[in-house]
Parts: sequence; structure tokens; C-alpha cells
Amino acid sequence: MKWSRVLTVLLLSLAPQLTLSADRTIKDFTLASATDNSVIHLADYNGKVVLLNWWRTSCAWSQKESPKLVELYKQYHDKGLVILGISDDTADTVAQVPAYLKRHGITWPVGLNDQGEFQHEVVLQSKAGDRAAGETPGNYIVSRSGKLTYLGLDRSPEAWQTLVETIKRALDERAPAASPIAPRKLESAPPLELPDLQGKKVTLTSFSGKPLIVNFFNSGSCDWTGAVLSKLNQDYAGRGLQVVAIDLYDSDDAIQQCTGKYGAKYSVLRGDQPTQMAWIGDNKGWATFFVTHDGKVFKKIVDSINNGIEDAVFTKYAEYLVVKR
Repeated sequence: MKWSRVLTVLLLSLAPQLTLSADRTIKDFTLASATDNSVIHLADYNGKVVLLNWWRTSCAWSQKESPKLVELYKQYHDKGLVILGISDDTADTVAQVPAYLKRHGITWPVGLNDQGEFQHEVVLQSKAGDRAAGETPGNYIVSRSGKLTYLGLDRSPEAWQTLVETIKRALDERAPAASPIAPRKLESAPPLELPDLQGKKVTLTSFSGKPLIVNFFNSGSCDWTGAVLSKLNQDYAGRGLQVVAIDLYDSDDAIQQCTGKYGAKYSVLRGDQPTQMAWIGDNKGWATFFVTHDGKVFKKIVDSINNGIEDAVFTKYAEYLVVKR
């Protein structure tokens, strides 16, 4: 065996232990459930030991890990262990998630990665200290006191043993008197005052009293959610949901080409940089916001990926908004 390979094996076996010291306080996050139209809130599990399991159906390592997790859950659930699965499946495999859960006997909540706060505040921040953090199956422990620890990848017997021992220690911790993870406070949507394609001024108050989806786009990102938004508008307008799209700096012809391609029947506005910065906080050419009937931003998603799951996720958030209205 080459010395480089020996060194690699040693580093992989030590990695789960080396990452245990990098704990930090976690914030509440929400994810759309993979099995129904409910929304998962981390804050609902205050005082529990929460194992955040980052996985995907097509990952061979995840497939090997699932039976072990089921046995672990049976053994420690009554002692305070909660498992929250976060599926990193993409559009070509996300429909397989419910069947996968049934096949493996997984009964704990499983959410879909929407590229929102969990991706940014847990995965990407962990990735800054460990480049493997975005791979599967990865595991995180949230202690009873709300501390987040990345355990690394479960790809060796040593890694699994580290995970089990960490859970045992975390379960021995006494739950604090006060809830360490406060529900995420929803902020008011930023101001909005833009012209539509006919030059008529539209403001945020034009949509008050009803749940709203606000999508920023341009000709380069038109295809990311054009079809999804048109379908949501068709399916949910009768239930009070409104959709508004804001184009960023395209010509009238480019805007009409995009909206015509997907038969958009919702409001389309001409954006400007102050509105872009107020809402997105960056010069990104795509972002989507889910706004409650009383004007609070329930979900902010400013990134997408190739083969993303906006169709599955956006539909669940739309359903949630109209039901919770």
C-alpha cells in the first residue's frame, strides 16, 4: 500500500473525532416535509438530542447507513433522541424519497433541502471548516442546550462508533430550564414599489391580506422556476395565493419571451437595484420569497442548483401558506 493511501486512511478515520470540538449554537430552521405538506421546525424539538442526518436516496453510503439509524432510533428514542433527516435529492430522484423511507422503515421526520437557511447556516458553514460537510451521509448533533456539532461522514466503523458515543454523551446532558432554540422570528417584507409591464405602479400593499410568492428573475434564470410559478398561480390563485415576478434589467422582448414561454398569468414587474438589494441583499439574478398574509417573510431562498427541486418544495410551501392563513 502506498504511503499516501495509508495517510488518507488515517485522516479519514480521525476526521469524525477532530470535528467534535467545532460546536456552535444553532438557530431554528424550517424545511418542507418530504412526506406531506407540513413544515418541519427545529425549535419544536427543544430539550431533545437531535441527530440531523444529511443523506440522499442514490447514495450507496446512505443506503448502508439507514438500517443502522433505524436500530439506533429504536434504542434511544425513548431516552430523548430525535432524528431529523434532510434529503439532498435532486429533481431526478426526489420522487423516490417516500418509497425509500417506507422500504427502510424510517418513521422520523424527513425534510427536503430547499437551499434555504439549513443549507446556508448548517451545511455551508460546516463546509468552511471541513470540505466533506456537503457530502452524504453526513451527521450533525444538536445537544439539549442547542449546540451544533458536525460529526463528519459515516463511511467507516470508526465514524459510526464516534456517532453512537457522541449521542450517548449528549443524552446524559440535562435539558436547560429555558428553551435554547427560539422559533425563528419572521421579519416584515421589504418595501416594494415598481411598475408593471404597462407602467402601472404596484406596491406591496396591493397584495396585503393574502399569502404571496415574490420571485426575482432575469432572462438567464427564467427557466429555473417559470413553469413552477405558473402552475402554482393556476392551482392556488383560487385559494388566495398571489404570485408576483420581478424581472431584473431585461428588455421588454426578453421579459415577454420568458413569461410567454410558461404562460404566466401573474403580475410581472420591472425591477431596480434598490429593490433587488433590499430584498436579496446581493446582485443575484434569482431569488424567491414566501410571504405570509400579514406581510412577513416565511421563507427566503436566494440560491438554486442544477436539477433543483423547486417544483416539490415550492408546492409544499404554497400549501402551507394558504392553510396557515
